[in-house]
Amino acid sequence: MPRRLLLVGWDSADWQIIRPLLDAGKLPTVQWLVEGGCSGNLTTVEPQLSPMLWTTIATGKMAYDHGVAGFTEVDPASGRVVPVSWATRRCKTVWEMLGERDYRSHVVGWFATQGEQDLAGCMVSDGYCHLPRVRPDQDPADWPPPPAGTYWPPELAGELDALRVSPYEVDPEAIVRLFVPEAPAIDQTNDRRLWQLVRLLAEAFSVHAAATHLMERDPDWNFAAIYERAVDEVSHLFMPYHPPQMEGVSDDDFRLYRGVVEGIYRLHDLFLQRLVELAGPDAMVMLVSDHGFRSDHRRPQFVPNVPAGITVWHRPQGVFAIRGPGIRAGELVHGARLPDVTPTILHAFGLPVGGDMEGRVLEEVFVRRVPVARVPTWEPPGGIHRPRLPVDKADEQSLLEHFATLGYVELPNTDPARAADDTRRENDWNLARAYLDRGRFLDALPLLERCSHERPGRTDFAQILAACQQALGLLEEAEASAERALAALGPSDQARLLRASVAAQRGDHRKAIEIIDSLTASLPNDPELWLMMAQSAVAVRRWETAEAAARQALAIDPHDPRPYLALARQQLFQGNPEAAAEAALESIGLNFGNPHAHYLLGAALAQAGRGEEATVPLQNCLAIEPRFLRALRLLSRIHRRLGRHSEATLCEERYAAVLTVARRAGTAQSQAAIRAASAARRLSFGDPLLPGQPEHAGTVATAEVEPPSAQEFVIVSGLPRSGTSLMMQILQAGGIALETDGKRAADDDNPEGYQEWEAIKRLPVEPDVIEQAAGKAVKVVAPLLPKLSARHRYKVIFMTRPIEEIVRSQLTMLSRQGKPPPAAPEHVARMQEEHRDCVLAFARSCPQIDLLEVSYPDLVTDPGPVIDSLTAFLPKLFMPGPAVAACIKPALRRHWSNHGHEAHFQADRMDEDSPPMASP
Repeated sequence: MPRRLLLVGWDSADWQIIRPLLDAGKLPTVQWLVEGGCSGNLTTVEPQLSPMLWTTIATGKMAYDHGVAGFTEVDPASGRVVPVSWATRRCKTVWEMLGERDYRSHVVGWFATQGEQDLAGCMVSDGYCHLPRVRPDQDPADWPPPPAGTYWPPELAGELDALRVSPYEVDPEAIVRLFVPEAPAIDQTNDRRLWQLVRLLAEAFSVHAAATHLMERDPDWNFAAIYERAVDEVSHLFMPYHPPQMEGVSDDDFRLYRGVVEGIYRLHDLFLQRLVELAGPDAMVMLVSDHGFRSDHRRPQFVPNVPAGITVWHRPQGVFAIRGPGIRAGELVHGARLPDVTPTILHAFGLPVGGDMEGRVLEEVFVRRVPVARVPTWEPPGGIHRPRLPVDKADEQSLLEHFATLGYVELPNTDPARAADDTRRENDWNLARAYLDRGRFLDALPLLERCSHERPGRTDFAQILAACQQALGLLEEAEASAERALAALGPSDQARLLRASVAAQRGDHRKAIEIIDSLTASLPNDPELWLMMAQSAVAVRRWETAEAAARQALAIDPHDPRPYLALARQQLFQGNPEAAAEAALESIGLNFGNPHAHYLLGAALAQAGRGEEATVPLQNCLAIEPRFLRALRLLSRIHRRLGRHSEATLCEERYAAVLTVARRAGTAQSQAAIRAASAARRLSFGDPLLPGQPEHAGTVATAEVEPPSAQEFVIVSGLPRSGTSLMMQILQAGGIALETDGKRAADDDNPEGYQEWEAIKRLPVEPDVIEQAAGKAVKVVAPLLPKLSARHRYKVIFMTRPIEEIVRSQLTMLSRQGKPPPAAPEHVARMQEEHRDCVLAFARSCPQIDLLEVSYPDLVTDPGPVIDSLTAFLPKLFMPGPAVAACIKPALRRHWSNHGHEAHFQADRMDEDSPPMASP
């Protein structure tokens, strides 16, 4: 346990810039940190906005939990747009947790700390370093004081006010020429870049002065958190001039300003040296950045004209380095993420990690492995409510102007109501992307819908909304959203790329590849294009195309973890498990938090016959995503093969429990319910509904009054190849007439016939078509059940069958017809299983539906109880007898699920991510 820990944050610091400087010996303090400790990438989270990210670093939680959703917010008392403050935070920071255990902290410059109170230690907020309205000849004693709430305790003002540095105090010869040697030759009347640099340097010196003063004046501290933002701000202004020379940058500008970015890193190395000296030899030192910054050929040529558009300069990989007592020396850290910082600090102090934190303890950095202690939460019952301090309007305006100058926000509209609406909308947009980053599509959807409604011209709103709707299965809505974005983009390459994305999302990967092929000449350096090509090529099993596209994406951006995932899948399918494992490891190293990468590594090791090793990444996958069913299934099979039957049983029990929870949740979150809620929101916004969509969301579940003409229909439903044709035959043999048209003749796949009625396919646009089947039983495929007319009642017999049997039967049928599979079998199985569960949840909750679920395996192997249930379900309609029994022919049931372990391993040959495993 350290006596003290120093956490230093450099906003936007990037190893791509740091490493060449280390090689040249220009960053000796960082070199000391790296060589004597552990270091590696620190992967960011979305969206890449500093207040959100640094609060995640300080809490271990995402923005939807910690409450900081941008640079500004709407003050609930005044309705004004104000900078975020400590009152914005809804959860505890690491320094507050440490304070509860009697550790003292110094916090300097951190976002969302303005107004902080009752800290066990000292605090200087992020409002400290701004010095607006200062004249060149003004005495420091006459400078305007910083905003109220800048200090804790407030008495610090008497010591620290005068330590702020004015831009006029930055010596042109001794300081400025270190960054711009030819500064005297610049015409500053027309070129204000030198003044901007001087202003940012003054702020950097101010933060450093406050930090060193506190550490010297009050050395009895255990934790210090020093945030320095100048690396980010200087990079945004001067990275275009950093070597190598960018296209479009003049020779003169390149010559003048090429050394500024290097200079800011070297200055901060000197800052770090002094902080380390003050911390002492027994301190643990941690250096982090919230994201990286593009400095190579991927520097953007333009910035999107939207709030925070300058984040296109950010790279997802930031900096992590740690050194000190108990820390391993000279080792690399793989897979660290922003939310891991707070858990690691707590663990270093011997304190428990909150179970509600998103991150993990980076146990690998410690010499001695100590079990991680855990508590459910550090938060108090009822949540946190912090008092807000009134802030002077001039101070607010100064900070807002600063953020606007940097391009992170727009200045508030002069109309206060409009300004508040704009701020709320942008914060909703930010929170929605945070939800999407964690795969929480249902939480993101209403936020995105509102944003897109209020700003229909924002193509970024429409595109992300379309992707979210697609992920939730709202295909018509997704297409409408994508069309709005396409209309705004016009006939451009970006519009065509969006069309390719829409095609891929809809499963039409061949169409996506066709569009992408037409774009490779005009967008050869767009990594998203090549990534999309790789993913679509994997889906249609064009292995060579997939590998070439993934490698092209990596050539453009070798630090993107996603192409490695495409490579891992491609290599697995081609039977190259070692290459697949290598690709999966590369992806994990760049983003430890993606459970799919760990799953693919486990699948690759299992395929290579390294079953014992495969258990580790599979357990990592489940630690990140406990509901990852494929990982549970594969892990249980590995345990069985290795003779560890108790472990296998635990996995199987977890698998069953996850399925049960998912099915229960499906009742509230079925696709029909999601669509209904979405439609209701659109109506409240005043948006028109989609063509063909009934006024009240179009689902049976929304009907409240049954009209006099209501009828009752007998329906057989289920996924294709789940036994629906057999059930139709049984009903006919039991005396119930069928509505069929004979258009689909019997064949080798269904020798007894399909018993289908073509007209029922018109149900989504013609709900009353069902009335033509009055008095008869009709087959309605599962996806059409939510489209049934709300005017009637339905006796629905829903056929269930193991998903692996259904998929094998479907693929066999396609093979006989000479058709390729629509996607990889594992993907098909997963999507169909999820769809079946959603439809069943809808049917169980719908008051117009009386549901009987029938297991096809039970029907074939032991028909008696099933026939009895049919008789009770359809009284006076269904009459059992010899004709019914004659319909059941077990020999026609192919593709049986063999529950022996060898059969499960063979079934994995069809999995998208689980090719065959060799024996361990």
